[in-house]
Amino acid sequence: MNDIVSFIMSALSYFIISHFIYRITNKIKWAYGFLIIIFLSSMYEFIPVVLMTNDLYVILYVFLIRVFPVLFSSVLFIKFTGGLSFRSRRIKTPKLKEKKDEIFTTSYLIKFTYLMFVFALIVIGLSIFFIEDLLQYILFFLGSGVIIYGIVVLYQLRAFKSDVIVLIVGKQKENIYMRELNPKQAIITIKDIYQNENYLIDKFATVYIYEQNKLKEKHYLYWIATSQPFDIEDPMFKKTTLGYKEHIAELMKYHDAIIKLEKHKLSYTKINEKKYKK
Repeated sequence: MNDIVSFIMSALSYFIISHFIYRITNKIKWAYGFLIIIFLSSMYEFIPVVLMTNDLYVILYVFLIRVFPVLFSSVLFIKFTGGLSFRSRRIKTPKLKEKKDEIFTTSYLIKFTYLMFVFALIVIGLSIFFIEDLLQYILFFLGSGVIIYGIVVLYQLRAFKSDVIVLIVGKQKENIYMRELNPKQAIITIKDIYQNENYLIDKFATVYIYEQNKLKEKHYLYWIATSQPFDIEDPMFKKTTLGYKEHIAELMKYHDAIIKLEKHKLSYTKINEKKYKK
């Protein structure tokens, strides 16, 4: 019975923690890195057994208990994230297909973090009472790490106010519209907010707005780079101007960027910027 509990807890723990890493950081490489570390640690326990015994039953038993859970959880993770890929697919512009840029709203991340607190406590408790040897320490420290990381995330979001969609129309970024997202929304795409089958709507930046070193807003910037700017008639979108327009002026289509800005009374200063090619 303990072996079955150990297998189930190990597989679920690896899958959920890797999924947590991916959802919180939005970096699938980090999740794969976590799974690789767990796999190597399981092989560290499995290889000596193979070298020291000729009993196939013992070898199979250790493989199923130590190695197979991480393989099983890795397959689940790959399936749930759409396949083994470290890079985003390129957009085929002739067909005007939009890349599925999902937005995980901040309210969703906060709820998910609290859920992971509960899960991490369960993993720590079960690792103490049902799991032994190296795996016990791995799960204990992973659970503790999740709790510590979650506390850091919640502290960083302590002053957060809103997620905002910024829709820019025109090659020269002439028309700018904003729409604040409903805090109850979880995972969305631009098509959930605005649809226009005549144009490619390209997500090209996420801007973090800080005030006195506290994160206040996230702006998700989308661009319809048409030579004939038009007005958006949806009343949910408010036409506006961007106080930080100079900080996005050089950004290009089919790229993505993460920009962190400090907001002052009349201006913005850049804290950090990272650019990516899709």
